[in-house]
Amino acid sequence: MKGVTPWYFRRKDMFMRILLLCMAVFFCFLGCGNQKSESSDEIVLTAWLTYKGPENEKFEELAAKFSKEYEKKHNKKVKILSKQVPFDDLVTNIKMSCQSKRTPDIARVDVQKVLELAYHQAVVKLDTLKNFDAKNIEEKASQYMPGPFNVNVVEIKNKKGEFEKHLYGLPEQASCLALFWNKKMFRAVANELRAAGLDPERAPKTWDELVEYSKVLTRDQYYGFAMNNSLWWSMPFFGLHKAHFIQVTADGKKVCTLGDDLSCAAFQLKVDLYLKHKIEAGAWRSGAIGPDVGFLNEKYAMIFMGPWNVQKFQEKNLDFDVALIPSISKERAQSLGIDHVESATNVGGNSMVVFQESAYKEIAYDFINYMSSWETQIEWCKALKQIPVNRKAANILMGKEKHPGYENIQIDPIIKVFMEQIQYAVAPPPVPMYSYIESDVLNPEMELALKGVKTVKKAFEDAAKKINDNVLSLVNE
Repeated sequence: MKGVTPWYFRRKDMFMRILLLCMAVFFCFLGCGNQKSESSDEIVLTAWLTYKGPENEKFEELAAKFSKEYEKKHNKKVKILSKQVPFDDLVTNIKMSCQSKRTPDIARVDVQKVLELAYHQAVVKLDTLKNFDAKNIEEKASQYMPGPFNVNVVEIKNKKGEFEKHLYGLPEQASCLALFWNKKMFRAVANELRAAGLDPERAPKTWDELVEYSKVLTRDQYYGFAMNNSLWWSMPFFGLHKAHFIQVTADGKKVCTLGDDLSCAAFQLKVDLYLKHKIEAGAWRSGAIGPDVGFLNEKYAMIFMGPWNVQKFQEKNLDFDVALIPSISKERAQSLGIDHVESATNVGGNSMVVFQESAYKEIAYDFINYMSSWETQIEWCKALKQIPVNRKAANILMGKEKHPGYENIQIDPIIKVFMEQIQYAVAPPPVPMYSYIESDVLNPEMELALKGVKTVKKAFEDAAKKINDNVLSLVNE
């Protein structure tokens, strides 16, 4: 009948009304930027955070300290209103807030997400703010560990069609991988290790040594080494070989360089641990015992792992230590035409960004700058046993730099190793669609190489074609 709306359209309309109402409640609950408190002279900056437990308490303490110092210096009352958002929901919430133009002023995001937000022009180019406290990005970078800082530097085409580099966030908390080794398992084969000319009281310092150690440690169901297969977990191999994923051609276009000599040499080293030397457990295979579980059960003598498992291993009374990820030999580096580096690792952790919708961009920058300052980083890392992103903070905490008031700081020796390791961190490929590149392109291709189904070169050439066709073709537009 005319004039009567079918029931399924009525239900759809009702559903949309409920959805819009829920979204409105959702945003009211989260809170957004551009706020003033009941006191008209107090500026309120909303920050979306993903902290847990003691981190929340420490953040509130530091935020209150910032507000007090800011008012004293600038005669302005500023309050940081923190809203805790589940880590897994953060990106979805940010996308929704951007679409509604009701973003927070500040957000703490995973380092892999800064580039994506930059490409969508959702966050501020910090180096263009009038209170940016450096002559240029390079001068600002000198204050930080290179890996955690570099993930915030993004190169995007400007209106003239030229690639332009800007700083879109500041590192706030860092994480990386290091080499965990089981001291008990090393002692159990001490005589054999010594007979092979190896020291059972230390971890291997080069990959040649790691192979030799592992040949002694691998027997029955025990393995010298176990590893994960993914782009993130493979970054140490690429870093050691100075393998770059992307280069800019003479005509200004970005192309994927996977399949060149350096990238192939990097991943071939990883493949050989399993296929050639047979000292790796195949822990990367589906259904296999993962590196962390195998290490905890004393089946794997060495693994890559991050600081997040240190406390767990200590609570289980595991007799282990942590060392820098081994280097390649100087001879190998020379044969490849690259400089030798002592170690390499990847970058994890979080950065803080300022959103374009914020009405108080400069004040928001002052706050995230404060959170990454050496004084704040010392307080943060000392209280929470975390890795500083600020170079001066790291030097003071490791005892490399003396400073009044910080003479007797006691740091867990294992955390000190991570503070050293983060200095060798290598940023991931500087292109958007990282999740697609890792999960849909590189991880499957790398697994085929690990299984011997494809050569490393063939796997990487196939991956490069997909990245060029599906990602860089968009970047180059």
